[in-house]
Amino acid sequence: MMQTAALLFQLTLGDFRERTRRYSFLITLLGTLFFGFLVITGKWALRLGEYRGEYNSAWVGSLMGSACTIMLGMIGFFLIKNSLSRDRRTRVGEILAATPLSNRLYIASKFISNYAVLMLMAAAMAVAAVLMQLISAVEGGFNLWALLAPFLFICLPVLTLVAAAGVLFESIRVLRGTFGNILYFMAAEVVIVSSFLVNIPWLDFSGLGLFLPSMQEAALAVYPDAKLGFEMGFVGFVPGTSHATMHLFHWDGISWSPGMMPLRLLWMGAAVGLAGLATVFFDRFDPARTRRLKAGKRTNNKPPLTESPGDPKISLISWSELEPVTFNFSFLRMWQAEIRLLVKGSHWSWYVVAIGLLVVELAVPYEYARAYALPMAWIWPLAMWSSMGTRETRFNTGQLVFSSPYPEKRQLPAMWAGGLTIAMLTGSGMIMRAFVAGEFEHLAALLVGAFFIVNLALFLGVVSGTKKLFEVTYLIIWYVGAINHLPQLDFLGAASTAISSVVSQVYLGISVVLLLGAIVFRRWQLIRGSQ
Repeated sequence: MMQTAALLFQLTLGDFRERTRRYSFLITLLGTLFFGFLVITGKWALRLGEYRGEYNSAWVGSLMGSACTIMLGMIGFFLIKNSLSRDRRTRVGEILAATPLSNRLYIASKFISNYAVLMLMAAAMAVAAVLMQLISAVEGGFNLWALLAPFLFICLPVLTLVAAAGVLFESIRVLRGTFGNILYFMAAEVVIVSSFLVNIPWLDFSGLGLFLPSMQEAALAVYPDAKLGFEMGFVGFVPGTSHATMHLFHWDGISWSPGMMPLRLLWMGAAVGLAGLATVFFDRFDPARTRRLKAGKRTNNKPPLTESPGDPKISLISWSELEPVTFNFSFLRMWQAEIRLLVKGSHWSWYVVAIGLLVVELAVPYEYARAYALPMAWIWPLAMWSSMGTRETRFNTGQLVFSSPYPEKRQLPAMWAGGLTIAMLTGSGMIMRAFVAGEFEHLAALLVGAFFIVNLALFLGVVSGTKKLFEVTYLIIWYVGAINHLPQLDFLGAASTAISSVVSQVYLGISVVLLLGAIVFRRWQLIRGSQ
């Protein structure tokens, strides 16, 4: 038993150290701290219509605990969902599979490591909350327990589910890639929205079901005739919703009792169950198990190889008899090849859904097509765009591609043109309708949006060499901007209000910078590879 515990500790510690030494961890940590700053300064806020609580420790702790749960519940998953794939990519997994290490012990180490990384993020946000309250003017007094209790009772139990989901998704082959990322993002959004729309305690992952009734009671005690609403998010960015227009009330928080523990323990037990389920699907890095399904579908129609009688005859030719080498570069052929690489592996059902979304763009009323059909059409090719600039790293073909003539002048533009072609085709219905309807500001926003998507995918792919960075970044921008219509991130012009030409101009400038950055970084890769 002691030997098993020591081995589990060493596996977990090694994996935790490897994760925390990566730039992605540092970037996510800084993003978490910045998010905490937005909460403290009221940019990310919780308001009951025109009413909000004083920014005392209870209000700030509850808000930051819920915000931390929501953010790490959605974004933290993508940070931790890389451990098994890293062992698979570096072939370390095959070495571990040849040892007596059991599947349960291996999965348990990954699960605990995932949870440790997420806990470190939550701890950083909790420390930031304490420091920011100590150095700022606290409206209702400082209370350390009221500030930290939401992190302990709300955030940490939910993070066990996120950690287990990361291991489970990596263990199931169909959920390892882009499809799994999109599925988790959508499922997490449904769960988070349900947590404050449906009064079901075991679905209250964000804790708002605990806080809102008490907050509303405190507000009505001060303003009996108040008509309370609810909004949570980047409401501080909306014009006309400054702190000066808010009616304040005092809220002392909720009483944290031992009776709340069983539900939290239930979530942690469910997380252990998910981790146990991952051991069932875990293939132990066995290529035979991974390829069994494909192998069963293949047929070999080639005739068997037979040896010809006698020794083969080798004819020698002189150097002068060889045909001279001629270069006949065709951008059209390379563009076609890049498109084939982008769509390679897509099931026929992908094309059926893409055509269906295109029909919806043309059939539904214009406002619905702009607000819903186009955003869905431009999330569907996510897996294709995320592969741009990453194939050289993922398939170890960089030396082959970079040794070809002028890769940054030929292959990179062809890849960019292929990605832009997919964007224009999937969004062609909305583009044509905007042109016919004379909505030229919206048309400009659509063209800039397509330009921005492709350039963002190319830049992040070339820089990171992985698909995940673009997938996570684009999902966040797409959800907050195109779906929730935050004006600053609505690069598609999906809002029902008038399209701001300033936003389009800003994203056009960002797109140009991203494209130039991709070219410069690819050039730097070529120079580094030649040394």
